[in-house]
Amino acid sequence: MSSFCLHNLDYAASCPMRLELAARYAELCRQYPYNPHGSTCFAEQSRRLILGAEQDILHSLGIAEGSARIVWCSGATEALNLAIFSALKAQAGCRVYYDPAAHAAMLEPLLQGLPERKERVALRLDRAGELLLAGSPQAEPGLVCVCHVNNESGAAQDLCALRAHFGQQSILCVDAAQSPGKLDIPWDTAGIDYLALSSRKLGGPASIGALLYRPGAPLASVYYGGGQQAGLRSGTLDAVSIYLFAQALKLACRDRDQEYKRIAQLNIELRRGLADISTGSWPVFSALSAVPHILYFAIPGHEGAIMARILAAEYGILVGTGSACSAESKKSSHVLKAM
Repeated sequence: MSSFCLHNLDYAASCPMRLELAARYAELCRQYPYNPHGSTCFAEQSRRLILGAEQDILHSLGIAEGSARIVWCSGATEALNLAIFSALKAQAGCRVYYDPAAHAAMLEPLLQGLPERKERVALRLDRAGELLLAGSPQAEPGLVCVCHVNNESGAAQDLCALRAHFGQQSILCVDAAQSPGKLDIPWDTAGIDYLALSSRKLGGPASIGALLYRPGAPLASVYYGGGQQAGLRSGTLDAVSIYLFAQALKLACRDRDQEYKRIAQLNIELRRGLADISTGSWPVFSALSAVPHILYFAIPGHEGAIMARILAAEYGILVGTGSACSAESKKSSHVLKAM
């Protein structure tokens, strides 16, 4: 790599760990090396660290204690698998409505759990990537799976309108990996039943995520072991990573309004720059209503993966390519198809 500085623009894939949290990591690992599921007084210290992190996460998201519980996972992918397979098992034969532009972490569990296409109903999107609910016939209750903020287009969904359309009897599962620090998450007003979060999108440790679930929502383990977390997700918890995840979320929510304005201005400047460079010939797929930390555009006649390599190698600019026309897959983006 050349001596120039790297400019990481792919925070939708993974946000670098916040420096103030990274600086504390080694110290915390020395302070809390104990298995939180053990029986010693030192294990109790680690358990209390985890319980405090749970309270911090709920408080940061504006969720009242008692209206949500947390299962710690390795990331949002595991959280979505746990939620979706639990709901499908408990609601056998129910209709499933899904966001066709959602991440594969949501689409693949639905495909594996419901191989019969007739049980799966793809919701319609407009050209901005937003769900088309107005004028749609009232749907029968079922499992509703959506991405709050799309990881390719930045399109944000109105979760309260979604709940109103599908009624109180439906189960609402939300991939919110891209949401914290950008948008409010209407846990109570939208009646969310499952919410998947990822630490690595917030500047926390990369190995931790969480599934928030409403008490009474069906939940059953998808694999087995020592029975930790009330048997819902076996495996020894990493108390330090959980604590730093909660701290990263707290900081992201604290700085949200200021950061949103700053990034929105950068988004506008980038749009102008792309228009000037291309004389308006490069299509921008992210609507002006999209969350501004994601801007999705194409350079006609050039493969995204190759352009990303050139930008990284020659200019030190790191970007994501989605799957619009990657050199590896040659597949069109399912997000663009849905839009």
